[in-house]
Amino acid sequence: MERKWYLDFWALIREPFKRGIPEIVEFGTIQRGFAATVAMVAITLVFSAITELLLAYVFGAHIVKLGSVIGRFAGQGVMSLTLGLIGTFFVLAIYSVIFSQVANKFGAHTNYESVLKICWYQSAYTQFLSIMIGLLEIMLVIIAKGLGFYEASSTLGLTIFNYFFQIVNLGTFIWFLWVSLSLMGRQIEKGRLATFGIGILASLIPVAFIGILVGLVMLATSR
Repeated sequence: MERKWYLDFWALIREPFKRGIPEIVEFGTIQRGFAATVAMVAITLVFSAITELLLAYVFGAHIVKLGSVIGRFAGQGVMSLTLGLIGTFFVLAIYSVIFSQVANKFGAHTNYESVLKICWYQSAYTQFLSIMIGLLEIMLVIIAKGLGFYEASSTLGLTIFNYFFQIVNLGTFIWFLWVSLSLMGRQIEKGRLATFGIGILASLIPVAFIGILVGLVMLATSR
């Protein structure tokens, strides 16, 4: 029986180190990772529209404003999803080729298909964490509104909420980085620190290439 993308992804969410990472490395595919990313991006778009509507309602926006949000989502949602996925595909494909080459130079035994598979699952996981942060922040904003922090302009209260947002974002980033390094490290059979170093080098190569290209163009146009 063929495995479904949501089973892989659910295992990564529920038990990332016990089940999710081992099962994705062994049984995951590029197609299922891509399907997970598409689903999460679509959910993120819907969630963003609902969030804007909810916050507009909470803060007493006019009904015309609410209608404009719905119309904008209906008109741009599919286009944003399509263009975003196309751009992500090219970026991840190029990065996977570079990463796999760099990793093999440091003793790993992998290929760009394996790296691309992991990149798609990482992308989907990023979208999931973004939705979770969004839900938490919406609840906190509604609580702050209910307690009258916005009307009373309570500097202390708003400062506390602001710092809490930052702590949540930082904690989520650290968690994602740990899971991401564990997942890629398991795939290329390297430790987290080595995987992190390989990732940095792989990211710097296109940056250096673009910098050199821009420098050559500027040099050519200055003559």
